Amino acid sequence: MTSRRTLGALCAPLLLALAALLAGWSTSATPAPASASAPDRAFSADRARAHIEETAAVPHPSGSEAQEKAQQYLADRLTALGLTPGFLEDTVATATPYSSHLAGRVRNVVATVPGRDSTGTVLLVAHTDSVAGGPGASDNGLGVASLLEVARALKAAPQQRNDVVLLFTDSEELGRLGAKAYLADGGGHPDPARTVVLNLDARGTSGRTVMFETGPHSGAVVPALGDHPAQATSLSREIYRMLPHETDFTSFREAGYPGLNFAVVGGSARYHTPEDSVAHVDDGSLQDMGTTVLAATRHLAAADIGSLDEAADATYFSVAGLLVRYPQGAGLPLALLALAGTAGALWWAVRRERLRTKAVLGSTAALPLALALAAAGGWILWQLALLVRPEYANFVHGAPYRVALPTAGLVLFAGAAGWLWLTWSTRRATPAEAAGAVTLWLALLGAGTAVALPGASYLFCWPALAGAAGIGLCAALAEDSPWRPVTAAVCGLPAVLLIVPPALLLLATVGPAAAAAPLAVLTLPVLVLLLAWGRPVHGRAGTAAGLAAALLAAGLVGAGAATDAPDASRPTPVGLMYALDADREEAYWLTDQPGGEPFLDHYTGAGADPELERRFPTLYPVDGLRTGKAATAPVARPTLKVEDPGEGATRRIRLHLGTEAARADLLGLYVDTSQTEVESVTVGDITLPGAVNRPFTATPWKWGLVLNAPGSDGAEVTLTVRSEGPVRLLVTAQSGAVPSDALDLPRPGALTWSPEFSGAVATRVFTL
Repeated sequence: MTSRRTLGALCAPLLLALAALLAGWSTSATPAPASASAPDRAFSADRARAHIEETAAVPHPSGSEAQEKAQQYLADRLTALGLTPGFLEDTVATATPYSSHLAGRVRNVVATVPGRDSTGTVLLVAHTDSVAGGPGASDNGLGVASLLEVARALKAAPQQRNDVVLLFTDSEELGRLGAKAYLADGGGHPDPARTVVLNLDARGTSGRTVMFETGPHSGAVVPALGDHPAQATSLSREIYRMLPHETDFTSFREAGYPGLNFAVVGGSARYHTPEDSVAHVDDGSLQDMGTTVLAATRHLAAADIGSLDEAADATYFSVAGLLVRYPQGAGLPLALLALAGTAGALWWAVRRERLRTKAVLGSTAALPLALALAAAGGWILWQLALLVRPEYANFVHGAPYRVALPTAGLVLFAGAAGWLWLTWSTRRATPAEAAGAVTLWLALLGAGTAVALPGASYLFCWPALAGAAGIGLCAALAEDSPWRPVTAAVCGLPAVLLIVPPALLLLATVGPAAAAAPLAVLTLPVLVLLLAWGRPVHGRAGTAAGLAAALLAAGLVGAGAATDAPDASRPTPVGLMYALDADREEAYWLTDQPGGEPFLDHYTGAGADPELERRFPTLYPVDGLRTGKAATAPVARPTLKVEDPGEGATRRIRLHLGTEAARADLLGLYVDTSQTEVESVTVGDITLPGAVNRPFTATPWKWGLVLNAPGSDGAEVTLTVRSEGPVRLLVTAQSGAVPSDALDLPRPGALTWSPEFSGAVATRVFTL
């Protein structure tokens, strides 16, 4: 009996440890890319990569010549597949409210793979534009290439039942204007009640494909993932909707379209930078995205789409390569069942004299300390990384290039926090009583999230039910039964399999800079794993072991930062903006980053002139900027032609905004509202309201309009104002490229341009 018990005691924790490793591996392992010789009906990353090389070799923001070439390439490829592409072009779309009104001309590419007996439409969406500062090979060349290869695979197979529409949108990066234009196209878009949207995007260059958001009636759409499950969890849907992030899918979801939103999120250090290039697109990620979307498309193309609006929302998650789903409405009853089951199991164990009520409640009250310690450790370790590598602060998403050691250190710290809590709490409680506290907290979290975040409740409800079963079964078994450790381990598996993958996925998404929340969640399965090893070491030895693990975690994070020195293949992003006052022929360099980087310090000094915001309204706020004088360079300069100055107290002024010397990505029009009241502005056939829309600025330019993708011909604007005197206008021309002609010290190879604050802007003031 003793040998059997010893064997069980050894095998049980090994089983949980292996499950944890497999669960972690599942969040990052991508399939092998299929070659160009793969079967015609299959998705091939090699075939898709050729499209990225054609469409995303250089930056191609909306309205640029490179974007026009990319769109024409799409049309040519779709034509070669036997489809009839169309252009939704010369359409003005708007997005409000912004700090200024936003409008722009977009050019979407649309094609349909017709079905044989269509019950509705499967709408596949990917945006074609990149940010001005990077080629966008992943964001969103990866999505565009995937759709082209999916279209080829569909055409190679027998005709599907439902129509499949391919929509390549324009101007997603600034205001989702392409999606808005498609939805506003006079009823030319498909009916939301008979359409499913699959949107493809990226905020990184590597890793598994994540299905992170659903639209309404998700219960009818999520089953499409069953043939090739992506990383999917309804937890991500809850989190994403609390964040200020948007994709084209946001427009469709708000318009009532059901659907699925896919993205690749690993390798976010290169996101929106010049490093988002073809060379850095991971072929495994491309294969995963394409295979996943192709399988979901085929599933939906064969379904009865006409009945989608009858379905409710779903709770869903992928585990061990399987997709689990059930109605979201079942979440609260399940949570109540878990809470009742846990209470019943604890009562049974107390009655059997296997647990003590006071000890369980004491451990329950103390358990938040472990979660808080893990969360605090995440923040502290990131501060340590910043001390070793200050340039980590420049990474917008807090994820540096080399994340393996920092991630290992953070996970180890969660383990150290759990170990220390067990060491201290089990001085007055047995491991079984500590396990009861963990289970009770899982049940409480399940009930709380079932009310506040329904899509997240499964994370805690199923582990709580399994934990309750483990408490009850172990209480029924004899103290010396060899089955007790095995039973406890088996009942702990749901906590490991369900919580570890989304916690690690969340950690990979937010990066080490925001590791606190993922580590707090990750501590729960860590506690389950540690409890499977039996009674912790008490006293000084136990505390010393926990502190040693915490120090080792700090060492791993520090070592990761120390060995992640920037170089040409992994450059540090830096922000440098060139600002030209074309009226005075005065130019400036500005940066939003502190001193210490020699390249930036060469161009900028200690602080900015507060008057700069008056001359450059787009550079708000100026308090945190450093500035220095610059030489004039041949950047795009704004022009203004008055077609009709208008008359009277209420003037209807027709203007033509353009550029000289170069082409701009954005044009801006700002009105001095200290002496003029803006009533409205008309761009194309769309009229936008007047009144103040920039109340935050201390300058007189409290009303603004930004025109995206003005093209080489500029844009026509009609401004209706009320003014007793002259009307003062400030016009800006902005580009994403830093003018190399103005750089007397070339940018070092170990630096790259920041996606947030780099480029050039020129201004002029006109009085009418």
